[in-house]
Amino acid sequence: MAEATDAAGSRSSSRRRLELLGLAAAGALLLSRPDLATLAAGLGLFLWGMSLLEEAIKWLSGGTLDRWLYAATRHPGRAIGVGALATALVQSSSLITLLAMSFVSAGLVALPGAIALLFGANLGTTTGAWLIATFGLRFDLAHYAMPLLALGLLGRYRLSGPLAGIAGLLLGIGLLFLGIDFMKLGFEAWQDGLRLDGLAGDRLWHWPLFVAIGIVATVVMQSSHATLLLTLTALASGQLPYLPALAIAIGANIGTTVTAVLGALSAGVAARRLAGAHVIFNLVTAAVALVLLVPLAWLVDVLAELVGLAETAWPLKLALFHTLFNLLGIVLMLPWIPQLASLLERRFPEPARLPPSQARYLDSSALNHADTAAAAMEQECRRLDRRAYHLLCSAILLPSAEVIGHPPQRQAVAARIDPDAWPGIDARYQERIKPLLTEILEFQARLDVPLTDAQQARLDELQERSLRMVEAVRLGEVLQRSLLRHAAPASPLREAHDDLRLAIATGLNRLAEEKEAATIAAPVEEVRRHWQHELAKRLREHRLDPWLASSLMNDLHQAGRLIATLTETFCATQRADIHTHIT
Repeated sequence: MAEATDAAGSRSSSRRRLELLGLAAAGALLLSRPDLATLAAGLGLFLWGMSLLEEAIKWLSGGTLDRWLYAATRHPGRAIGVGALATALVQSSSLITLLAMSFVSAGLVALPGAIALLFGANLGTTTGAWLIATFGLRFDLAHYAMPLLALGLLGRYRLSGPLAGIAGLLLGIGLLFLGIDFMKLGFEAWQDGLRLDGLAGDRLWHWPLFVAIGIVATVVMQSSHATLLLTLTALASGQLPYLPALAIAIGANIGTTVTAVLGALSAGVAARRLAGAHVIFNLVTAAVALVLLVPLAWLVDVLAELVGLAETAWPLKLALFHTLFNLLGIVLMLPWIPQLASLLERRFPEPARLPPSQARYLDSSALNHADTAAAAMEQECRRLDRRAYHLLCSAILLPSAEVIGHPPQRQAVAARIDPDAWPGIDARYQERIKPLLTEILEFQARLDVPLTDAQQARLDELQERSLRMVEAVRLGEVLQRSLLRHAAPASPLREAHDDLRLAIATGLNRLAEEKEAATIAAPVEEVRRHWQHELAKRLREHRLDPWLASSLMNDLHQAGRLIATLTETFCATQRADIHTHIT
């Protein structure tokens, strides 16, 4: 064990040394080439701005984006349109992809709807190329970046709430603008550096080479926008020929699948299916675009002439090409969405049987946004509720089938009780309830995204509900021990216990059917009042031992606490549902 620890420490130390050497080499190169340093700084600022922009949009959307996307997934055409529009607004296909994974993992949407949403996100990401080609390369963005940076920096550290989110948005846009301007300066200064004019795409191996360049660049930078920005800037400055630039754009599309794959590695089966759909769509689209590169380039020239673009407007033509081949991919793949979903469901089947302690919906992908995390917790809390109901049926020595689904009958309560047939609640609690509760609490602790007050209140309600259900199970454990001690037909407490068991079973049945809170507690309260009066009478008549009377009083009290806890849980759930509906 010590040797393994030493080996791991040695590998970690070697990796750190290599990282330091790489950092020193990169620093030396950038110091010797100011033009390259300007280009790298611009790229870094652009990526930082994208990150801040995504964070600000998450904060400001307050769950609106989630609900908007969720509503759209019911129809494939609408899902594609909304996915494209949402991606165009937030300028992050990765965010939309991860949200779609969250919906599927949480069981909120079916796989075909999420696949259509993903197709739309791919189309929406092409608007980034249009914005960069239209504004980013034509205007002095540094002039606009400085006021945005000043306002964003001051607001981010001085304001709170939604105003801080707006400040983060301004800061992100300012960094994007400054990054684009720095990259333009870097390419303009790099006139005597590396030129790619020799690879004009006139040989068969040129185009796959540039597709590979686009893939590698997107994987390294984790942003197709950054790859397209580099490509557009190099194209505008004459560093890169037109056809190779188109091939790089195809490669950038393929590279975006890495984000989806990485997000699915730690997620569940549903997220892996969606990541598979993303990979298949992008690979098919890229293959078709690469085979039809020359015809598509000709079509771009024709369309550019029709709309009045100059013959040498290469950046705008690249943006048009980017949109065209993504549209082509959607047209080709849209009719095959059901078959694609079926193929992925067969390729990534659900586990035959989940271990009792394993959460089904708490995937890491659900942590990407507060609403999807709350939805996943809601689903898992309902599973915990169902397990708690079954344990509470065992606590009152009745099969679940006699309690849940139809009103419990007196005959089932009066049946002979075999104590050996009812294992202790604690063992089953440790096996089925506690591990799931632990996963729910740990999932909530891992949630590290901005929360609105309504979202925080919803998560707190879910946690409180789970804890109350556990409290009810613990009360049922105490009650079960007394019921088992007096389970014999001749026991002086059997009659009272049967009344109490039937009352609790009736309350559980009404709770499962979501009846009014007053009707849930009513049967137990009626039994409690009746037997308090009956106890006093039997004690006066010396028909009941005081020791047994005190045991029954305690059982009545435990039953009252049990049903009160369940009623409070039910009322809190109703309040949370109403609050969620209103907000």
